[in-house]
Amino acid sequence: MKRLFLIALPWFVFVLTGVALAEDTEATFELPVGTMTLQAPQDTEYKATLSPVTFPHSLHFSYSCQECHHTWDGNSPIKSCGTSGCHENFWAPKPGQADVSDNNIKSMVGAFHQVCRDCHRNEADQQKAAGSKNIVTGPVACTGCHPDPHSKVVNSDESLSIPMGIITIEAPEEVEATRGPVGFPHGLHLKFACKECHHDWDGESEVEPCDACHSETEPAGTRSIKDEANQMYFLAAYHNNCLTCHRDINRKRRAAMAQEDINKADIPKATPLNCSGCHSSS
Repeated sequence: MKRLFLIALPWFVFVLTGVALAEDTEATFELPVGTMTLQAPQDTEYKATLSPVTFPHSLHFSYSCQECHHTWDGNSPIKSCGTSGCHENFWAPKPGQADVSDNNIKSMVGAFHQVCRDCHRNEADQQKAAGSKNIVTGPVACTGCHPDPHSKVVNSDESLSIPMGIITIEAPEEVEATRGPVGFPHGLHLKFACKECHHDWDGESEVEPCDACHSETEPAGTRSIKDEANQMYFLAAYHNNCLTCHRDINRKRRAAMAQEDINKADIPKATPLNCSGCHSSS
């Protein structure tokens, strides 16, 4: 008899408050942090034979939310993977049976294994290709996620309020700024991993402002933002992080536009590179 694999049904929903409009700086959503237990629903046709999965949600904040929540628009509440019209069929059909899903969407079991296990495998392959001797990634074997004996059910009830609207970034008070503040659309950047910008964040503590670390108000080396001596200089930190990412996106945009059969929806939007594109006039 073929062994049935346990895959979990997410218990959480991200809660959004307000609407992420350009003028709305108070819109937030609650991001669950810590650990959650993913387990099979009780009313499935077949009984699960493997234990629930203890999923460390916070350890995955180095990835974009949309790596897993792939249909999320970045604004609406995040729905359960088993929502009607998504991966609502928990088990895959038996051999010879037609897929009961009208739009041929993978079963919950298949979707979780593809997203989690295949991602772990791909990471291991990339590290091996780069010549790494110490492979650091998530488990691939069944018992790596489904331990025996069964692990305890652990669901953290902690969350962080994440701003969805515009965050105004201003120079420190002691600096006489020559340009206006930056209206940063935080909600539009949720398609990127949190740690792309908050690179020292542990995934659970309150996120500190960038100038809590990059607190130097004068360059330590030359005036160049590329000078390694200026890593803690607030101006260099912002410009290096933002402009480097924007240039990369614009390169991808040009490459996409050069393709003849590209879907317009798949073309990245242009990002600002000049001063007036980010800094207000006041």
